[in-house]
Amino acid sequence: RHSDVSLAFEAADGYAYQHRVHETIAGLGIPEAHLEREVTTFSGGQRTRAALARLLLSGSDLLLLDEPTNHLDVDATEWLEGFLTGVNAAVVVVSHDRYFLDAVATRTWEIADGNFETYTGNYTQFARQRAEREARKQRDFATQQAHIARTEAFIRRYRAGVKARQARGRQKQLDRLGRVGPPRTQGQMNLAIRATLRAGDTVLAFENLGIAPEAPVGNGLLGQTPGMPFVHESNAQSRALTPLVHLPDIEVARGERVAIVGPNGAGKTTLLRVIMGELVPVRGRVHIGYGVQIAYYAQAHEQLDPKGTVMTEVTDGHAMSETEARTYLGRFLFTGDDVFKAVRALSGGERSRLALAKLALSTANVLILDEPTNHLDIYSREALEGVLDQFDGTIIFVSHDRFFIDGLSSQIWEVADGKLTLHRGTWSEVRAARHDVGKRPAKLDDRNGLENTSSVPEPARKPAQAQSRPTPAARPTANPREVRAARERSEKLGRELAKLETDLQILDQEIDASSRSGDGVKLVELGARHVVISEQLRAAEERWLDAQATLEALECVTAT
Repeated sequence: RHSDVSLAFEAADGYAYQHRVHETIAGLGIPEAHLEREVTTFSGGQRTRAALARLLLSGSDLLLLDEPTNHLDVDATEWLEGFLTGVNAAVVVVSHDRYFLDAVATRTWEIADGNFETYTGNYTQFARQRAEREARKQRDFATQQAHIARTEAFIRRYRAGVKARQARGRQKQLDRLGRVGPPRTQGQMNLAIRATLRAGDTVLAFENLGIAPEAPVGNGLLGQTPGMPFVHESNAQSRALTPLVHLPDIEVARGERVAIVGPNGAGKTTLLRVIMGELVPVRGRVHIGYGVQIAYYAQAHEQLDPKGTVMTEVTDGHAMSETEARTYLGRFLFTGDDVFKAVRALSGGERSRLALAKLALSTANVLILDEPTNHLDIYSREALEGVLDQFDGTIIFVSHDRFFIDGLSSQIWEVADGKLTLHRGTWSEVRAARHDVGKRPAKLDDRNGLENTSSVPEPARKPAQAQSRPTPAARPTANPREVRAARERSEKLGRELAKLETDLQILDQEIDASSRSGDGVKLVELGARHVVISEQLRAAEERWLDAQATLEALECVTAT
């Protein structure tokens, strides 16, 4: 009996279970001491990691993961990527972490605007295929709309008269036509951050700096004359504490993009708070340079007033009417009654967008950002990346989003084991330099040969079904060469017509721009061109309609 139980225990991998438990909690960054703690004593992030560890150890055939990288630092995320790529199970994951999706996904499902679409490959392949698919939909929609417009023009012109029968036939074709829907537009933030004052060459410097999260609360930037140099330094009370992190003497030049990375609890947010003066250094000092104006984005959104509303958050301190505020907030996807929502009732994503809206109202030339991509969807992250890339000031940010870091950073500060190490370059460059082949993420421009990946082929087009018509006796047959020539002429004239329509649309836009700028001379010139192109368009439409009528007559004969 004992031997049977032992064999069953061994077959169930019982002897290796403890090893797998310790390997999993180490990979997810859970301290060994937490194995004996009650889960009720854990923080939200600790509970999330404990639940994830339990799931990974379950041996299930199907793993359903909803934002599994939330609350994981970079090392834990990379460990999870390795686990999921090697696990003998199907995995369905919801995630906004693009690096993670590139590492683990073999298929991608997108749910947007009530539609479900599937793509082959990881995130990078999905993004390429999606762009191609949307471009194709745009072309198909534009082509069909032009066809509908030309057909409706024919119907209006020949509704009565010798071609009335053709007009009725065209109307029936339109009625049966399967309409291509307009291309979808993804709701996306539209923001810009502009610095109004140029900072000095050195915006920030550390001198013999040591920091600790339990340091006394500082005065922030109170007492600083805007644009004038300023110093945060340790005091007698703070010097009694032991530093969590010792920092080397560092100078940050104007225009640098500094990414701060490291394990949870290493001191990254503490460093930002010391720079902002919210915490007093426990050793040394922080020098704020000449001309520096700082704006701060806090991870917990402490800069938002929980008693306020979305509207009051952007109007307080800014001369802005309700209409102007609504327009501005609309750029951050707050519409209708959303602008009157209480801050305390907002979701995490809404709080993030509101905090970014407040940040964009500043004229700062130094941005201090703590996990700015948290709670943002992929499209909002991409919008934020584009804005920050165009920002001509200095950015210091904490992030676990490796895609975001790779696209933005010029140097990386790694905080770990009580010290800060400075690396020049992007995330991929730093990881490659370490030769950490087993763990490092792939470079953004070299992901398993994705540039050679073929896109999803276009679906084959079904031939149009010929209309059933009675065949009169002794009906003549059209010459195929004549039909082909008529079709080529119709297509050529159709292209000419489409080009003139495009030229006229561009000209209309130029006229609108000149009207707004008050350029009267340019308006006269554009107006004359508009008359000429409009006449060319009218004549081209006449030629195309005649060519279409000829082609349809020949095709009608051929069909019989």
